[in-house]
Amino acid sequence: MFKRVLFLTILAMVLQACSTPVTETPSSVTEPAATNAVADTATPVATEVAPPATEAAPTENPIDHANIPTTGITDRATAHDNDNALTFDTKVVRSGDEFLRNRFERPFTANEMNYLPDLDIVNFSIISDDTFFYVKLSFVSLDAATQMLTGSYGVEIDRNGDGRAEILFVTHGPYTDQFSADNVTVYLDVNGDVGGSKINRPDDYPGDGFETTIFDLSQNIYPKDDPDLAWVRLATDGSLPAVEIAYKKWIFGGRESFMWSADASGLLLNPSKLYVQDFMTAEQAGAANNQDPNYPIKELSAFDNTCRVSLGFNVTGLEPLGCFVKPPDGERMSEPISAGPDSTCGQYAELCARTEN
Repeated sequence: MFKRVLFLTILAMVLQACSTPVTETPSSVTEPAATNAVADTATPVATEVAPPATEAAPTENPIDHANIPTTGITDRATAHDNDNALTFDTKVVRSGDEFLRNRFERPFTANEMNYLPDLDIVNFSIISDDTFFYVKLSFVSLDAATQMLTGSYGVEIDRNGDGRAEILFVTHGPYTDQFSADNVTVYLDVNGDVGGSKINRPDDYPGDGFETTIFDLSQNIYPKDDPDLAWVRLATDGSLPAVEIAYKKWIFGGRESFMWSADASGLLLNPSKLYVQDFMTAEQAGAANNQDPNYPIKELSAFDNTCRVSLGFNVTGLEPLGCFVKPPDGERMSEPISAGPDSTCGQYAELCARTEN
């Protein structure tokens, strides 16, 4: 009996202790300030998630474009390039591909010679308005897999018709039907060594190509006071898929006289090695014509370029890469500008002045 009473007494005491509420630490009782500071720094509160680094980084002011191209109003020249729309299944190119002359007709993959219709230039034309030139490149069709134009497209400007372009415009996707200046980079060959020692012939002096970037908004590079120099968009006003590259006329200093040609590549056009016959052998490049011992296409694949058309002057027929296109009736003609001792900047004085560091 005594043991039972003792057990009940102890049980009652335990139950009373468990039912007593827990008393919070008084507000006047705190950890030392120094300890608290160390704890906050070394061990952040788990629920306080640090914002992403992108939110903390300062936001750059967007460029306020003052001159956005619309559409050209004056036709200046239209030309046709060799294309493979009707013969691509033979995996053979009969004309337009001449390694020794820097002319390439290779809208095919390496070795297997699979056709790339959105790299196969059909027509190339140039029109203008008061502010811009507009170069339009039309292609056989869109890329079959993506139903888009997937290439990198370019325009070369040769001011004095010597075969060495001085300016290169390079585009990259994605392309939309609205003009964008973010998808274009412009390069200048200030030291005049494009093409090496023998223009349009393979040689052992390749040079550094278009070594100077004069327009690239992703790097905040553009001529003084003009972030609107160059643009690109999808052109939707024709039966063939096309891109349109627009660039400012002021770069010619008021004298609209130059030669121009177009490029299309499955890779981003490389400004330092655009004249590719100076950087690989014919054996490495392969060939598009099956009568050539180097057939099929090898390292130099997925590439198409055009002959070079004159604007503002009559060609002699001796210009490297040149092709004759009848100018529009009434086109004002002049002599091509001469190179001079300071080749590139002698021809583009204002452009060089506005791009100096």
